[in-house]
Amino acid sequence: MEYNVKKGDFSNIGATKGKTWTEFCLVCRKEADCKILLYKRDGKDKPEEIAVPAEFSKGNLRAVRIDKLDLSEYDYNFCIDGEIVCDPYAKRITGREIWADLNRKESALTDLRCRLGAEPFSWRGDCEVEIPRKDMVLYKLHVRGFTKGMPEGTPDRGTFRGLEKKLPYLKSLGITSIELMPVYEFEELMPVNPAGRPEEFRSRKKTKAVMRGMQKTQYKLNYWGYGKGMYFAPKASYAAGDDPETELKSCILGMHKRGMECILEMDFPDTVSGEMIRLVLRYWVKEYHVDGFHLQGNGIPMGLLLEDPFLGRTKLFYREIYEHEIPIEEALYPRAFVDKDEFLYPCRKLAGGLDGNIWELADQMKKQDIRLGYINYIADNNGYTLADLFTYERKHNEANGEHNTDGPEWSFSINCGTEGESNSRNIQKIRCRRMRNAVAMLFLSQGTPMLMAGDEDCNTQKGNNNTYCQDNPVGWKDWSRSRAAKEFTKYVKQMIAFRKAHAILRMEQPMKLADAKGHGYPDLSYHEESAWISPRYRNRKAIGIMYCGKYAGEEEDIYIGFNFSDFPKKLALPCQKGKRAWYLAMDTTARYAFLPEQEELKETWYLLDAQSVCIIIGKQKAGKI
Repeated sequence: MEYNVKKGDFSNIGATKGKTWTEFCLVCRKEADCKILLYKRDGKDKPEEIAVPAEFSKGNLRAVRIDKLDLSEYDYNFCIDGEIVCDPYAKRITGREIWADLNRKESALTDLRCRLGAEPFSWRGDCEVEIPRKDMVLYKLHVRGFTKGMPEGTPDRGTFRGLEKKLPYLKSLGITSIELMPVYEFEELMPVNPAGRPEEFRSRKKTKAVMRGMQKTQYKLNYWGYGKGMYFAPKASYAAGDDPETELKSCILGMHKRGMECILEMDFPDTVSGEMIRLVLRYWVKEYHVDGFHLQGNGIPMGLLLEDPFLGRTKLFYREIYEHEIPIEEALYPRAFVDKDEFLYPCRKLAGGLDGNIWELADQMKKQDIRLGYINYIADNNGYTLADLFTYERKHNEANGEHNTDGPEWSFSINCGTEGESNSRNIQKIRCRRMRNAVAMLFLSQGTPMLMAGDEDCNTQKGNNNTYCQDNPVGWKDWSRSRAAKEFTKYVKQMIAFRKAHAILRMEQPMKLADAKGHGYPDLSYHEESAWISPRYRNRKAIGIMYCGKYAGEEEDIYIGFNFSDFPKKLALPCQKGKRAWYLAMDTTARYAFLPEQEELKETWYLLDAQSVCIIIGKQKAGKI
């Protein structure tokens, strides 16, 4: 077919469809031979080729407008100097609609085609969520793995639609912000070379069958999705139907209607330019109404992103952000967050009884900045689940096919006496208490807490601390554990609710450790066997942390007791003024941790059992004025 071609618009990179024309703008040097390849949908004919003349260039862009081309009837690719390439700005990629389809021909693993995106989506009922930093409770999940572990026959397992159906569950936990591991189009089949040579190959007698077997490519799953991807296109195999864009947008709209925000994890290798990163983030904010990004990679241009006015209300998580990079105006709506594992290690060492430093924990718990937030977590997709931290002392990654050499060698984990699952009630009790302690550390700290999917109901990966290739029950959230773990899930909900009910636990301003406003107590103070006396000895394992509620406009003071030693410890309680008293609200040694009714303490100290955490409330005595 003959087409009328003319120079196109260089302002919109990718494919753009008009009423009677289609435009293509692509990155291509002027000296290169450039063609558009048009594939008739469901057709078997060779693609039509349309040459893009060199004079249709501007810098390293080439743009062409093709009259009377209805791109809704075609898929497309580019051919540059004889190499067929996908449009990196394509809004949909075809060829990977079936997840990890090993039936695809090897030649088809990279035989992808580009397609225009879906019709405009109705965002009716959407709103700007903009959850303040101090109110955020994060929940990180893998879209496929989050619902794939539901019973066989459950509709829409492992899809955007399946996730949308579970939003009421996440809301009931108290989650405000949902972080999704990569949802853009990536290659889930990674070609690998076999480790070593089979015995048949070492033999001098090499049959043709053996040789053919050796030449066949083997594949491993990129289950998590990290690595370079097609950043403008949602993952087609995460869709329950044939429209991934609409399904993902509907899911995000569902989050917003429930007052929750969507954070996308994006992995950018060094080959992706800073300008491309900026365009990708702008696109997802504009088209998908995304609320923030967790950025992975070494070359992230944080200065450029923080200065972009279009992204001015978008939250950005990254492992390396410094206060001097952030304008002081950002304190009005803090949206930059440091996301790395510095909170994880002191918590794990103390919770596991592995010679941790109580002052290292105390410093992490009070960490806050007016312009810069901190993401706190004890378990992430990298490493053990929360339950496995106290169930496995050694990693068990044999199923990954790397002879158990991958994954962290040392994760500060313990097995509490038995490696793996145990029917011993005593071991189960010990593990439950240590998990409770870890959750308390997380949600009673000033930074933004992040819960990994499944940790609220004791999800296990059977000791695998690197499930990057485990698209199976090992890597999925196990919903069958929910009933057995209902008491622990209830405890997590209560801890989240307690955090939300006490603003002093989530202040925007850093603590001064002084009575700066004349309330009679410092905003934050430390206590041990004696009130107000807390020498910073490294070998200490017990401490009392007191927050003065008046610094958050509250009447209740919060006292958190930690004892990670092997013996009970008396922690002194500062004297409450007037007709006020201390009331025990939670002790991880109690049967249900949170007491049905708070108990008034008559002594000036509290005897805290070994390896336990307590919450004590200072407030007006009942019936007293």
